[in-house]
Order: sequence, then C-alpha cells, then structure tokens
Amino acid sequence: MSQKNLRKDEKVNEMLPIGQLATLGLQHVLAMYAGAVAVPLIIGGAVGLTPEQLALLVAADLFTCGIATLLQAIGVGPYMGIRLPAILGCTFAAVGPLIIIGKSLGMQTAYGSIIVAAIIVVLIAPLYGKILRFFPTVVTGSVVTMIGLSLVNVGVTSIGGGSGAKDFGSVSNLLLAGFVMLVVLISNKFLKGFFQAISVLNGIILGTIVAAFMGKVSFTEVINAQWISFVHPFNFGLPKFDLGSIIMMTFVMLTVMIESTGTFLGIGKVCEVDITEKDIVRGLRAEGLATILGGIFNSFPYTTFNQNLGLLSLSKVKSRFVVVASGIILVSLGLVPKFAALATIIPQPVIGGATTIMFAMVAVAGIQMLSSVDFNKNSNMLVVACSIGIGLGITAVPNLLDHTPTIFKSIFSSGIVSASVVAVILNAFLNYGDKDTHSSIKTSDADSSGMII
Repeated sequence: MSQKNLRKDEKVNEMLPIGQLATLGLQHVLAMYAGAVAVPLIIGGAVGLTPEQLALLVAADLFTCGIATLLQAIGVGPYMGIRLPAILGCTFAAVGPLIIIGKSLGMQTAYGSIIVAAIIVVLIAPLYGKILRFFPTVVTGSVVTMIGLSLVNVGVTSIGGGSGAKDFGSVSNLLLAGFVMLVVLISNKFLKGFFQAISVLNGIILGTIVAAFMGKVSFTEVINAQWISFVHPFNFGLPKFDLGSIIMMTFVMLTVMIESTGTFLGIGKVCEVDITEKDIVRGLRAEGLATILGGIFNSFPYTTFNQNLGLLSLSKVKSRFVVVASGIILVSLGLVPKFAALATIIPQPVIGGATTIMFAMVAVAGIQMLSSVDFNKNSNMLVVACSIGIGLGITAVPNLLDHTPTIFKSIFSSGIVSASVVAVILNAFLNYGDKDTHSSIKTSDADSSGMII
C-alpha cells in the first residue's frame, strides 16, 4: 500500500519489506552516528581514560543506544515507549557535569549519579506536566544556549590536541581541525539531502584519513580488538553514590526532559500524529529506563535525537519499524568491539573540529528559541542575562566555588546546572502570575525544530 493511501496511524505502524527497513534504518544510524560516539569520546578523553576504556565506552554506547531506541519505538506494555520513529542517543547536556564528576570523584560515582537521576525521571514522569510549567521559552532558551556555550570550551580543548597533550596547540593540530571544519562547511554548502545531513560525519571520516597520512592515527587498538564480545555491566566497578553529584545529575535530567519533549512534539508533527501528555510520559519513562541501562552498561544519559527529525521529513517514511531496524543495527555494532575501536582512532583535533561546530549550533538553537521571547519585558531580559551570566562565569572560572561547602560546589560547579537553577527561580519570581510565560506544551512544540542536542 502506498504511503499516500495510508491513514496517519497506519503510516507509523506500516511494516516495510526487510530490505527497505535495513537500508532506511542504516541511514538513520549514519545520520546520528557522529553525535552518538562523540559523547563517550569527549567524556572519556576529558577524564583521562585509556584507548581500551574508550573503545569499551563506544561499544557500550552503541549497544545501549540500540536498546534505548527499541524501548522507545516498540514500547513496553501500555506505560512505556512513545511508539514513534524516535532514535535515542547520549545527550550533550550531560557532558560538562559528567566530566566534572568523573575527574573529581571517578567514573563509578558518575555512573551512580546517572542511575539514581534516571530512577527519579521514571518516578516523576507522571508529574511532569506540573513541572513543565516552570520551563517556558525564556527558561529553556537560556538553558539550551548555556549548554552550547559551556561545551565550546571542551571542543576547543580537543582542537588543541586534548587536555595534557604534549603537542597541544601545535600548528598541525590546528590545521587538521580547520580542515575538518572546512569539510563540514563545504558539505553543508554543496551537498544535498542525506549527504548534507551527515556533513559532520563527512568531516570526521576525511579528517581521520588526512590525520593518518600525518602520522596521528594508530590502528593498534583496532587490530587487537576482538570481533565479537558482549557488553558487560559495571566495567568500572560497582557504582558509588555522592549526594551532590546525584543532585547535579538530576538537574541535568530535568533539562533533558524538556529537550525530549520538544523532540517528541517535532516527531509528532512530521508523522501527523497528535502527541498527548500520556505519550510524553511514556516517552520519558522509556528514556529514564534507557538511562538506567546506560548507567549499568557503562554508557550515559539518553535523549531522543533531534538530528533524525530531518531524515523523517526527507525520506517521507514514517514507519516506526524503520527505527526498530536502526536499533537492531546499533545493538549489533555494539557487540563488535573491532568496529567500536575504529572510533577510538579518531584524533582529538578531528573530534574538536567537528564537535566545536556542533556545540556552537546548540547555542545557536538556544538563541533561536530566545528570539520568540518578549524582551520588551525587563523581567525576561533579567532571566536570560543572569542565568547565562552566572552559568558562563562558573564555566570560565571553575575555581570560583572552591571556598564554598563541598556539597554546594559539587552541585553548582556545572555552568549548565547553575544556569538552569537561576533561570527557573528568577522566572518564577519575576514572571509569577504572567500566563504568557506558562504555556509549556505550546512552547515546546514551537521550539522543537531548533533543539539539536
């Protein structure tokens, strides 16, 4: 049956031939791959993990991405999974906070905070409608902008060669990162459709090839890696729990919930399906469970990827079974360590050249969201100015809180968390009683196309 003759719900539930499912599913995997592997590579590199441990992180990430996508697209009973063509991947919102926790308290504490925060997400999902009213556009726009701005420093550090690199800031590193950026820009300018959508992946692949000729790529890890291996839980040891880290990660997960709501509504628009509050709750429960699995299997917090929205519009295929195929492909890739090890050979300048653009685009998405805010109201200007000012200040001067109580520092040493808390509190104080600032679902709907985290 042709797509145009199908009812809206039948388009989402249409079962295509296996060959088409596999091809379209692989296309979704390629579109999200750069963003998916970037998070473990950035966090692992920043906290000083070995190449072997990085390969483990990438394999765990791909494996759990697949499980998470299957949970969301297929669903579990009547209470979990939005059952739409939604691809899940690690969120950039957690990068900064997890680097802070990983560096100061270790990966076991990082995973402990992820697991507890994810359990909280599952528990509070039914109450989410009440929480969402505290996140109008002026708040979410400020937070998304801050996420991008705070991560640019991470990308630029990678451009130099990575923290602690002996050749940090060398001309060869800068030229390599510049080449990657140029490839991304040219791909966006001259390529069309799918190949334009994977412009970041183009930059990473070509940049790594050039880096190999420069002697910056070692294939030792790929050669030594096994072909088949299962992802094991708690490879870094049993999780440890620190109250400050848990609170910080809980704030991050609240931000991720807002981010995901916008993406759910965007997918609903493309698929011509009305998204209800129950759909959002089921979707968030699935993300919460996926993040719990991420904490167990050495991965990170998950969100529904916005990158794949464009592919849904481009392909005109709205069947959720296409992303079920994507989930199966991702699980399979995660079980092949030799494939996961390929990601670890990517030099830091290549990662930096690609991710700096990605992170800056997150900030631009936040600015786009803020463009719909009424800045004739001085209160909105104060919310944005104070939240971004404080968040960016703490990011730029991390030792600012050295003399504060340990628990306070552990919670607010992340500029993203600080900006989020300030934005929510100031909005509630300055805009209390203003009905225009409390239209949560409509706000997320309008902003969904801009959130690319």
